[in-house]
Amino acid sequence: MAKRKIWLGPLDNGVNGPLLGSPGLVVDAFTAGELLVRTAAGYATASAAATVFGAELLIAPEISESEGGLITTAYTVGDTVEPIVVRSGEFVNVAVAAGQNITSKGTPLSSNGDGTLKIAVTPATVGATSEQVLAHSDEIINTGGAVALATVRKP
Repeated sequence: MAKRKIWLGPLDNGVNGPLLGSPGLVVDAFTAGELLVRTAAGYATASAAATVFGAELLIAPEISESEGGLITTAYTVGDTVEPIVVRSGEFVNVAVAAGQNITSKGTPLSSNGDGTLKIAVTPATVGATSEQVLAHSDEIINTGGAVALATVRKP
């Protein structure tokens, strides 16, 4: 089934809706579900490696149909965006990098360095460098050769 929303809320369907960051200019093109970072000029695609800790989970919301958009409509430079600030326990659809085979719910995910999430390398992996876990998968999905939206939960 095609996804139509980015913020899905907590299990109790949060009454107040998503927490939105302050409005800002779009400084590079991105689509709904991508990870964002605050810059001095506005919001950009998150490019930090997963081993860089301290990242916020800021997600680009969909451009609503009432504003002439769809979940696939890209933001362009100069647009204004109010990113979703994902809180603990909330569910969102986020962009997951191509080539990710998430085989179980609860799989830890980290930044892929390009606005998408990837399966996190965790300390349990022998010789691995720890990565910041931004979210856990809430669905089983194989993204194959293309970026895909997947439902995740912030820990």
